[in-house]
Amino acid sequence: MPFLIKSQADTLLRPFFNDFEQIMRAAWQDWRDNRLAAQMQHKRVRAAIVWNQMLAHAKRQFDGREDVTVDTVKEWEGILIDGRIFIRMKKGTDKLLSRNFPTQTALAFHDQDQDLFGGIVRLELLYVLNTAETDIERIVLIQRHKKQIVWSIDLLDEADDRHNVQPLIPLEPAPETGSVADRIIKPKTDQIDKKQYGSSGVDS
Repeated sequence: MPFLIKSQADTLLRPFFNDFEQIMRAAWQDWRDNRLAAQMQHKRVRAAIVWNQMLAHAKRQFDGREDVTVDTVKEWEGILIDGRIFIRMKKGTDKLLSRNFPTQTALAFHDQDQDLFGGIVRLELLYVLNTAETDIERIVLIQRHKKQIVWSIDLLDEADDRHNVQPLIPLEPAPETGSVADRIIKPKTDQIDKKQYGSSGVDS
């Protein structure tokens, strides 16, 4: 059963988060710059063009990388990392579900009980549009089992966290009070005398 724990996914894939974001933003920008965007008659046209451009940009982004390939594994195109993790890029809903016709192939990809790739983990990298569908609102890495989201990592939240790291401000030394003589540690004999006889000499 090729499940991957979220913490493991974060550790293994964090070095690629910036790459993933750049790929999706570049693909979306390609669509916005496309002359067909103003003439779109069906959302499938947009989804197909963005999907095509995600693969194209992924190939350029990871060109020359020994640990990453953009390839077709059986019937699916996606990113294969270190021969262990396969990531399919898709458009997602606000519930982080990718849109697919419910063919047997599509259902099989999300059924983690089926080991389709000989132990290779299957994940999805989703872009989610804002309500007006004018821009990308979220880029999310997920593992899905049937209709359930096992875990998700929001890459844009991660990016915000990285950009919002505040530098440590050195603490200023506390102001010194009293004279130098007052700050000198008094001899133990003097301290003993005070304990025995009182610091003021005579009790009032």
